[in-house]
Amino acid sequence: MSTKDKLENFKGATAATLRAMAGKREFDVGFSAQERVDRPTNPQEDRTTLPLLDPGPDQELDETNLTLTRGAADAKALRLQHHESAIHLQNAPMDLTARAVFEALEQARCEAIGANQMAGVKENLNQTLNEKCERLGYHRLQEREDSNIADAVHAYARIALTGETPPPNAKNLLEKWSPWIEEKLATENIADLKPILDDQEAFAHKAREFMAAMGLVTISDSNNNDLPDENAPPDDAQADGEQDAHVEQTEDEGSEQEDAGAQSTESKDESESESDEEDGDAQDTNDSEMGGEHEDDPSALDNAPPDMRRPDSLNMLAGGRYKIYSREFDEIIPAEDLADPEELTRLRQMLDEQGKNYQAIISKLANKLQRKLMAQQQRSWQFDLEEGTLDASKLTRIITGDVVPRAFKMEKQTEFRDTVFTLLIDNSGSMRGRPIAIAAICADILARTLERCGVKVEILGFTTRAWKGGKARDLWIDNGRPPQPGRLNDLRHIVYKNAHTPLRRARKNLGLMLKEGLLKENIDGEALVWAHNRLSRRREARKILMVISDGAPVDDSTLSVNPSNILETDLNHVIGWIEHLKQVELTAIGIGHDVTRYYNRALTISDADELANALISRLESILQLN
Repeated sequence: MSTKDKLENFKGATAATLRAMAGKREFDVGFSAQERVDRPTNPQEDRTTLPLLDPGPDQELDETNLTLTRGAADAKALRLQHHESAIHLQNAPMDLTARAVFEALEQARCEAIGANQMAGVKENLNQTLNEKCERLGYHRLQEREDSNIADAVHAYARIALTGETPPPNAKNLLEKWSPWIEEKLATENIADLKPILDDQEAFAHKAREFMAAMGLVTISDSNNNDLPDENAPPDDAQADGEQDAHVEQTEDEGSEQEDAGAQSTESKDESESESDEEDGDAQDTNDSEMGGEHEDDPSALDNAPPDMRRPDSLNMLAGGRYKIYSREFDEIIPAEDLADPEELTRLRQMLDEQGKNYQAIISKLANKLQRKLMAQQQRSWQFDLEEGTLDASKLTRIITGDVVPRAFKMEKQTEFRDTVFTLLIDNSGSMRGRPIAIAAICADILARTLERCGVKVEILGFTTRAWKGGKARDLWIDNGRPPQPGRLNDLRHIVYKNAHTPLRRARKNLGLMLKEGLLKENIDGEALVWAHNRLSRRREARKILMVISDGAPVDDSTLSVNPSNILETDLNHVIGWIEHLKQVELTAIGIGHDVTRYYNRALTISDADELANALISRLESILQLN
């Protein structure tokens, strides 16, 4: 049997085993050499990708690599079988470090269940943990502070819950962290969690108690809405407040049919780019597809109940300057749920027609950005090497007869930091017409460009469900109009494109911005909290949030019965909170509106025609492309 046949048999057997363990008969499994061994899967997705090096035709299969692939498959299958996203998100803390540790404990729970039941699974998972520690350099670790606490807790918990022998490359990490963990837990022991491994809710509560002992969270009797002291907002935003109810609406991701007909452009680069996209469209299950299969952080599930939690100090500021009367009627909704497919097609055609005069220039700017991104990713040289490609400038070293002439060079693959980009677009009535059309076209072309460069893109919009107050205002009236009630309108936050959805599937959704009656009022502060929380719980190393707005926050129903600066003050405090946390890089573009008075990193343009150039220049600045 040839190596190719053996490889295909291995893939089929591994995929079948994963489906059987996960209890998902129709689950799609792909394989890619670029996939990381320890990357968890998203239980809400219907596919996943496993790491597998493809040997050459004359090479035999590497048993070590096959074991790592089996281990990755076992870890993902156990996650799919034993993990409930709703329970996880309900108990997960907001702080990024605490959330990572909570996620590590949950992954250790799922893996321990399988390892305790099947010896083969235990061995496979042990090998993946060994590989992970080697890849991260933990086998050479000198100081505890040079490692990640989430990785340490995952390894410590897995070993404690399974009783297995630590793999060689994990021993150094455990030696550095075990004394610290055990000192913090005092009389508690993670091994005591064994009896409740099958009860995710009970395990989550106990895990939070352990994290509180470690100083990562504080125990809250309300909604688990706690932040460590070091992540508190600035002093001027400190005050007591009410805990907001968690919105329980679920975002359902539609499986939109692929939109045919790529946008036409006038430049050669654009035509080549469109051809590339059409090739990608024909490979819907390609393992290396941008943004489709790598939505893998269970704490960042786009289809989970939306996280609208805010620190207490942002719920009600000193003097009652901002509070929320009711969240009962707010909605977070996929764009495709706001129009039927025929209307979305018509609106998209309308958008293409309105944006015809702008597409060529926007595409040229986007192609310029793409070339810079790709150059930064791939073109880097190492010089003065003993082997490689001959460096013509160093020929004299060979002629002079050096014993070991360092006259060679080698091209180095520079890895671009794993990045996710969220574009939050003001969907207020003042954006109607040319500004919203240009914003939608810019979002379309920019998303396509960044996807080609390996940057995941999310496109969101924010408005209200009604003019001059909705059902929340009616409720306030029915309750006797108490003074200074806070925000009275009903929010509508729109998901035009999730980070894990390829643009071709969400392209029609952008036309929804032209829907008559959609654009109403804008409550920026709460939209920023929503977009920030979606972004901060993702796994990518770098998270960028860009806001496009054309005016200050406005809602007549709220402003008429509250202090006149209630919405603007809240926006300032939310921005201060986000910039203080430093989990997300925040920037903004104001159209005819000075946003520099709110955001530290912002740009103001006088007309919507300048938006494309402003978007590209802001991204170049943030990504430091020269």
